[in-house]
Amino acid sequence: MAEADPKIHEAIGFFEQMLQTMPGDRTSLEFLAVAYEQTGQSEKRRDCLVRLADCLLLEKDYDNAQVIAGYLSAFKEHAPARAAVERVAEQIQGQALQGEYRRAAQGLAGAATDAGGAAAAEFRDLPVEVPALSHAAVAAEMDLVWFWKEREFLPKELCMDVLHILTERSATQTPSLISALALLDEQHPEWTDRLMEAMQRVSELPPIPIELFEVQPAAARLLTPAVVQVKGVLPFAVLGDEVLVAILNPLSQELRDEVTARIGRPCHFFIAHPKAWAKAAEKIV
Repeated sequence: MAEADPKIHEAIGFFEQMLQTMPGDRTSLEFLAVAYEQTGQSEKRRDCLVRLADCLLLEKDYDNAQVIAGYLSAFKEHAPARAAVERVAEQIQGQALQGEYRRAAQGLAGAATDAGGAAAAEFRDLPVEVPALSHAAVAAEMDLVWFWKEREFLPKELCMDVLHILTERSATQTPSLISALALLDEQHPEWTDRLMEAMQRVSELPPIPIELFEVQPAAARLLTPAVVQVKGVLPFAVLGDEVLVAILNPLSQELRDEVTARIGRPCHFFIAHPKAWAKAAEKIV
């Protein structure tokens, strides 16, 4: 086994434990596939990729399933790996024959070339995008919980509680809030303020009493309801060409970059209490 940071071995053990209770969890499988490669555990990586391929087929994520099949093609002598490659090929071929997969890809390309226009907005609202939004949100929120654990912002058992709930929300057709902070507030509200203070110090984002603001319709229209509801980001005011956004995950720079790109204007972010955020979001979602 290759030498690696001890933290990666701790993380491997953590996500292996997650898979014992959630055997088909995509986020855990994706993490372990990368971690096994980094630590030289080739057979474990191979077996993990087989499980991940089946997980992606269940979610109808054919693009990524095809990528995983490409990795598995290196294990042609291993019957389960070979069978997984064949399953991916059969399902993709079936979709192509029906025209569904081809039309979905064309819709994606068309929406991407019309960013900010009516076609892009319509495409982003299609239910088929909700699982992708949810999966990305779950991955970011799991990273956040792992950060809490490493910094000892929360006891390990509380982090496990939140992670278990998060893994159940990664592939849904119905938009619902995916927020580690909101889940913690539901399960252990006595920790919310303490955790928010810790995240505020690290992120240097100011807190916002969002309950004191009336969300401006012009701000609310800047993101689709699905993005607001799933990712916990609420544009609540427009000042000139700049937008004020209340956010529940202040430590994800990728999330802030995504929101700024979607809105297409400079954004200023503030951390909000999950209960106050939810009440404000209810008025526009």
